[in-house]
Amino acid sequence: MKFKLILLSFNILIVLSFLIVFLLPFFILGADYSADYWHNSWYLSIGFVLVIGLINSVYFINKKLLVCLENEDWQGLKNLLDNYIFEKNKYKGIYIKLYINASIATSSINDIKRLEARLRESAPSKVSAFALPLGMPYLLEGEPVAMKNFYGEFISVKTDYSGWIKWNYCFALLLLKETEEAVSILTGLVTPQKDKLLKLSSLYMLSPFSSDSEVGEIITNEKAALASSMTRTLFTKEVDKQRENVQMLFLSKILNEALDWLYST
Repeated sequence: MKFKLILLSFNILIVLSFLIVFLLPFFILGADYSADYWHNSWYLSIGFVLVIGLINSVYFINKKLLVCLENEDWQGLKNLLDNYIFEKNKYKGIYIKLYINASIATSSINDIKRLEARLRESAPSKVSAFALPLGMPYLLEGEPVAMKNFYGEFISVKTDYSGWIKWNYCFALLLLKETEEAVSILTGLVTPQKDKLLKLSSLYMLSPFSSDSEVGEIITNEKAALASSMTRTLFTKEVDKQRENVQMLFLSKILNEALDWLYST
């Protein structure tokens, strides 16, 4: 119902805009001038028709998908996307993202690995673009070697989530007791970091190594600056804002511990 109302609102808005553009000259300039205006501006009507057609066609093409989203029918959404991706070989970014989210919502973690295997075979560029969520099975299963191998493959790839990919890689390294490389990468994540959740997570991960003078100084300075930049209440709201990020599924407990550590005296 929500998507239908949005579509109806768009159609009404466009029709009203059309009427204003074409009827306003009549009321302002009169019938004679408005006739010339309409004659010379006929192409505007084609533009309005194309806009209405485009908006409505997008809705009807994706109607089944939108209905599943509106009803929170995750299994139905997953079945629909399974057909799009694995049967019709459609690898749109939105399909991949929704399939991963639906797989998590239905506890079908192995299907994310299945998706990874298909993308590696048929659309390898998509694996890099969606490396962070595609690696969720390795994080949730707690297999450090598999985690390290997967995220290590994309450690140098530039994406919107490059920092979190590095953090996950470091998490695997620490589980494997490969601390030197992990500390080096985490230190690099902390100092120039604008993402405060990533900065907090990296500082907290570094905290056991504060006995090293250089690392300890970084932790002391950055922790104080971060704590003074935002109250705990605002930090908690920032966490809530990013709930749609699948990384938060894994980080929720760690972030609570990190917040206790950040605001401890």
